[in-house]
Amino acid sequence: MNTLILCLEVFFARLMDVSIGSVRTIYLVKQKNFIAFILAFIEITIWFLVAQRTLTSEDTNIFVMLSYASGYATGTYVGGLINKYFVKGNLTLLVITYNDNANLIEELKNSKYGVSKVSMEGDKIMLLIEIKKKNLQKVKKLIKSVDKNAFIIVNESLNVENGYIM
Repeated sequence: MNTLILCLEVFFARLMDVSIGSVRTIYLVKQKNFIAFILAFIEITIWFLVAQRTLTSEDTNIFVMLSYASGYATGTYVGGLINKYFVKGNLTLLVITYNDNANLIEELKNSKYGVSKVSMEGDKIMLLIEIKKKNLQKVKKLIKSVDKNAFIIVNESLNVENGYIM
């Protein structure tokens, strides 16, 4: 029974500290250093307590090790979900399409997305679109409905000044 309780403690503690670590990394990349600082403190405190508990326990066995590894892996997955659904941010879309797709620009503007057009060699154009992360699927669907062969690159934006973002 002690082994089961230890395994559960280790699993859930690792799940929490690794999830926090994933979110901390995202905030660090976004240059939100104070939030990253606080999350790092919480993360390493949990990690230290778990490591201490597992290394000093007389119950250390393969199940504890598997709980440790499973908690880490699950925490990585949960951290990704937290990023996807709860961490806000902006994305820059670079869309390469053909110049005769002027209706794509109109569709984007009619949907209230700011779009800039950059001429390229030949008959291609590049569109620069800044959006909120939550609107990515909607914008991609709109682009693909007009040009199913559009080449789309999505980057996370670190800083946006002027203009407007939907």
